[in-house]
Amino acid sequence: MTLTHPPNRSNIYTDAPELHPNLILGSLHLLFWLFFHPSAWRNFVTGIDLSLRPDFCLAELRRAQWRNPALRRLLIQEHLVLPILVGLPISLIMMSLRTPRGDLAFGLAFSLVFAVVFSLAAGVAGSVALGVTVGVAFGAALSVALGIEPGIVVGIMLGMVVGVAGGVARGVAGVKTSYSFARQAGGVIAGVLTGAGVFGVVLGSLFYGISLGLEFARTYGWLHDPIGAVVSNAAIMVVLSAAGGIVVGLACGLRTRRWKLGLVTGLGGSLIFGLTYGAMFGMSSGVVFGAAAGASLGLLTSVFFALMYVLTERLAGPWAGAIAGTLGSGGGWLALVIAWKGSVLLWSTLLLGVTGIFFGLALAWWRPILSYPFLAVWNMLLLRADGRRAAGGRCLLRWNSAFWDEHQYLPLWGLDEHLVLVMERNPTEGQAAMDYLATRRQRWAAQAAQIELDARRLERCVEVEAIAQAHRELAAGELEGPASALLRSFSRVSQDAEAALRQESAYNQRLALSAVEDRLDGLVRELTRSSERYAARFHPIAEHWRQRVSSHARRLAEEAELRQEIANPYIIGVPLTEQQEIFVGRNDVCTRIEQVLLDKSCPPLLLYGQRRMGKTSLLNNMGRLLPSTLAPLFVDLQGPASQASDHAGLLYNIARGMADSARRQRDLSLPALSRQFLASDPFTRFDEWLDEVEAALGQRTALLALDEFEALESAIARERFDEEAVLSMLRHLIQHRPRFKVLLAGSHTLDELQRWASYLINVQVVHIGYLKEDEARQLIERPVKGFALRYETLAGRRVLEITRGHPFLVQLLCAEIVALKNEQAPAVRRLASLADVEAAVPEAMGHGSFFFADVQRNQVDELGLAVLRFIAAQGEGAVTSRPALSRQFPHGIDLTLDSLIRRELIEAAQGGYCFQVELIRRWLAQA
Repeated sequence: MTLTHPPNRSNIYTDAPELHPNLILGSLHLLFWLFFHPSAWRNFVTGIDLSLRPDFCLAELRRAQWRNPALRRLLIQEHLVLPILVGLPISLIMMSLRTPRGDLAFGLAFSLVFAVVFSLAAGVAGSVALGVTVGVAFGAALSVALGIEPGIVVGIMLGMVVGVAGGVARGVAGVKTSYSFARQAGGVIAGVLTGAGVFGVVLGSLFYGISLGLEFARTYGWLHDPIGAVVSNAAIMVVLSAAGGIVVGLACGLRTRRWKLGLVTGLGGSLIFGLTYGAMFGMSSGVVFGAAAGASLGLLTSVFFALMYVLTERLAGPWAGAIAGTLGSGGGWLALVIAWKGSVLLWSTLLLGVTGIFFGLALAWWRPILSYPFLAVWNMLLLRADGRRAAGGRCLLRWNSAFWDEHQYLPLWGLDEHLVLVMERNPTEGQAAMDYLATRRQRWAAQAAQIELDARRLERCVEVEAIAQAHRELAAGELEGPASALLRSFSRVSQDAEAALRQESAYNQRLALSAVEDRLDGLVRELTRSSERYAARFHPIAEHWRQRVSSHARRLAEEAELRQEIANPYIIGVPLTEQQEIFVGRNDVCTRIEQVLLDKSCPPLLLYGQRRMGKTSLLNNMGRLLPSTLAPLFVDLQGPASQASDHAGLLYNIARGMADSARRQRDLSLPALSRQFLASDPFTRFDEWLDEVEAALGQRTALLALDEFEALESAIARERFDEEAVLSMLRHLIQHRPRFKVLLAGSHTLDELQRWASYLINVQVVHIGYLKEDEARQLIERPVKGFALRYETLAGRRVLEITRGHPFLVQLLCAEIVALKNEQAPAVRRLASLADVEAAVPEAMGHGSFFFADVQRNQVDELGLAVLRFIAAQGEGAVTSRPALSRQFPHGIDLTLDSLIRRELIEAAQGGYCFQVELIRRWLAQA
């Protein structure tokens, strides 16, 4: 069945939604954004003009911006439509309070005009967004207060307006302030005092002039004449407006640095208001008088607001500016109310005002708590409705408050369950919702939903093949907390299962799956004891996986037994780990290493041997070959360490390898070391970390084994790392940390890499070569306990002859012999003959082509390859004389022969030279 969903999911779970096209609904939409979803406001403003700031003011707009129809529509909605829409709830409130008609008309006219004038005037120099929200809130509060009891209501309403201003300012700014609390508090105080001083001087001078004018008008009887009263009021308003214009011009200049434009705008607009509403002030009509009062007081309040906002915003950011502007302008209203109503209400007004301010400033903390029960019910109804809908129905998750209330910091109960429901029905929409929440306050729900989805994916893994693929879909690295560690455990188990299934032989699959089962068994026990939140959820999953892995391994064993198949224990192409029984020998090498480590002079070691000779396998098994007083810290430099982009990355990956090796081989936990800690001064920080490692070692001595050191040499040669910094660090560690022994492993001697030889002196070389005969025979005939294949005497000897005990080639050839025997009839399957060995050789050479190709391409130059091919053409066991080689290659033969001997490809014999390993000779003979 085809699911139907909204076509544009990017406009559902986003901080850049589309504004409703209707003028009225769009205006309410903008107001909603300012209070609940300020990110949408910021993106909307940016969408109109990329150069506009979210808290832009009118004075900074350019001519081209004024011609933008989208911006003009926004300003109409903000400064005209919204104040009108606010009148409806105000009228309902006042009607419910049984306000007389005259007072009702006055209050509505006052509120509307106050909001329009305040928003325009405050928006000129302050902020359009703040001017609208504070103007609407002030107008509504004052109109209701003037109709009830100013002394009580104004105090409370002032506090609410402060909260509104602060919340909107923070939301519109969109960034966390970089100013300290002390600086913000100081900025508010300084802004209020400075603004009050400037405003007081201007108003004081003007009021003195006005008083003289009134006295003059009273002397000539103008105040008792209607026309004279209007002219007098108009003159007073013109003077007051001119003063306001001067202050607005000052604020505009501070805000935009456009002093002339600010002064012209402020004076021009103020004079127009003064003439218009001054003339209306003398009329007795409640509506007209309310409009006139609202205009004049709105202008006065907004001018005071804008000046203090600009002064403080420059000192301590927009949030402090909003608080200063509102406190300053609101404080003037408190003073007016106290002066008007008398000293009887002085203390109650002040007390209620301070209380209101406190609650206003705390709006961002208590509003989410107050609204939480209602939002919880709303969200739960959405979840229930979605649960009852058919799978193809439209999802209601988009209406959850998590996607439109940015300020709700309390966890929204049921949101994670809703996300899971949508993810399972429509992963595309669910993922869009998850991505939206991932970096927001309700990100816990995205994480909880992701954990539950991962748990359900793991539950659906009913076969080992599914378990082996599970790690590809887990989000362990994206989560935080204990669930992340749990999911990483399951991810590692899944990766181990995948590696087990990639083993070529059923025996090795069973061996690897047994290790997976052991890890799952440990995980089950850990979850049984754990009191972590998710332990009970994942315990049955771990137990189910353990049963499935055990069942699969048992089935492999039964199938092998039914077919009488010989288990193939040989591992080709990857180093042997400490868990693999097939590792044999090397006791002499370990004894030599142990002897050198006892030297108090701490000489560095070089474990030298040809490729695939078993160096890495030996290092992996050091933990069980060396005494417990030594802690092997194995680091593979061919991995992330040498691929790092800087020194911090190199040292971080070395430390990570050391910690992993200590845990695996000695069950020892080393201190953590983060990239961030290394970033500032990597080598000093790494040296400090080594101090902590020495403390963690206790009485042990650390053996720092750096495998494939040539990879680091290559990175230094490419100038990825500084030679002196890296190699001096190694030399310092060797010379000044006796608790650390350093072992380098590679297929080159330090003489071949001169830069290393100059830093690391007195290096003791430990050679790792072919297996001894008894070790090689054990690998051929008894690689693991209960090995079912037996060799005829000549057959076992032949394997030794053509491999010379080379560990990789022995395993390569023996693996092909086992595969060949498993294809034969059961009657002859378990005894290998000489013919079987010879028959397996071509297959072994084919499967080991990467090894032989490396010899041909990477270990010799063109002349060396030509010499090898010439000797190989002489046949098995043939010795090519020195004169014959000199005649064939008259130039450079001496150096070439020395290099080939050092590479252990040929050896001197009976006055000439022959191949050391027959299989390598055969490859070059046929190449």
